[in-house]
Amino acid sequence: MSIMQDFEEARKIIGAEKYDAIEKYLDEVCPKSNYDKYKKELNSMLDYSTDEWLKKKSELEEKYGIIFLSDVLYKPEEWEKFEKWYQDRNTYIIELWENNADRNDGFGQVQLEEFNDLGQAIKKAKEIFETSECVSIEVQSKDRQKTYYFRDKVNEKYFFVEENIKTEEEELDEPGQ
Repeated sequence: MSIMQDFEEARKIIGAEKYDAIEKYLDEVCPKSNYDKYKKELNSMLDYSTDEWLKKKSELEEKYGIIFLSDVLYKPEEWEKFEKWYQDRNTYIIELWENNADRNDGFGQVQLEEFNDLGQAIKKAKEIFETSECVSIEVQSKDRQKTYYFRDKVNEKYFFVEENIKTEEEELDEPGQ
């Protein structure tokens, strides 16, 4: 079986959505700039013997934190790191602020309940906002790297909501409008 066939088979087993997420994971854990530096140094070592080159290649991979798709697919420790990242990226939390001073100082209250469904998290956030005295509320990824929904007394905004993605940088209106 060729390498491409192996990857295609892995995609079938894992599922397209999760398999495609590996690319995003690799971009986060090892930015393109690291790959560029790695390749540049690797290309400068073309005159080395095979054994020397392999040793230096391994050292450069460690130096720049290089992780390949095959590492994630075939090395259990790398797969576990990806699984944790993937789970955190697909788990949503709700954070609320009781007053503007808390918001400005970064003293939000994270609700204990976590959600695996973004729609359910947004629905719960709306319910909490309408039944409490908080001044603002957000639905975020568990790792707190992305905000998907924001509401305060003036605005209600959606971000990165996949049903209506234009580009990831654009702010989106409420779905269905």
